[in-house]
Amino acid sequence: MIYPVLSESFDSNCYIVVGEKTAVIDSGINPGPVLQRIDELGVGVDFLINTHCHFDHVGGNKRILERTKARLCVHELGVEFLEKGDKERLLAHWFSAEAPKMKVDVRLVDGQRMDLGKTTLEIMHTPGHTIEGICLYEPESKSLFSGDTVFADGIGRVDLSGGSMSELEKSLLRILDLHRREGIDVLYPGHGSIGSGDDIEKAYNMFFG
Repeated sequence: MIYPVLSESFDSNCYIVVGEKTAVIDSGINPGPVLQRIDELGVGVDFLINTHCHFDHVGGNKRILERTKARLCVHELGVEFLEKGDKERLLAHWFSAEAPKMKVDVRLVDGQRMDLGKTTLEIMHTPGHTIEGICLYEPESKSLFSGDTVFADGIGRVDLSGGSMSELEKSLLRILDLHRREGIDVLYPGHGSIGSGDDIEKAYNMFFG
């Protein structure tokens, strides 16, 4: 089961994915609503997965890790950013905050599968917004958690450290190919409203078609 915790501000959307194990995808800056939903569901948290390392997606990591026994997971290219508290990569100063340092437990790689029991999250490395950005595909519900790679109404910005329009085009084309082959019924983005695979097609055509 997938439980969205959507933001109405500049904070990121967060998602709780519950199988036999539970994963939280992104923590936002203020993880209070996520922790409240976890308590309501009565589940523990096994994994905290960051789609990338910007502060609006990782700022609440420490509170979730302190409250749960979750293992922190990020793509291997982002491990150093989190463990060193890289100010340029985390962009904490944009939110008048300090860049936190945190230990990463699981270094994610492209093609890796995280087995939650009856639910699997497939890791796709999708650079462009950042070099370490990932999307996660859940094949049973045909859901894609896209971070800031693609939204229901657009694509992630590429003018920040590590951003690349050419890389983002490649990533979006890869996601689009997945949609055409397997189907993406639900798009769970890092910001904004929930969408569908058709929104990915529209975004690609708008910016790269």
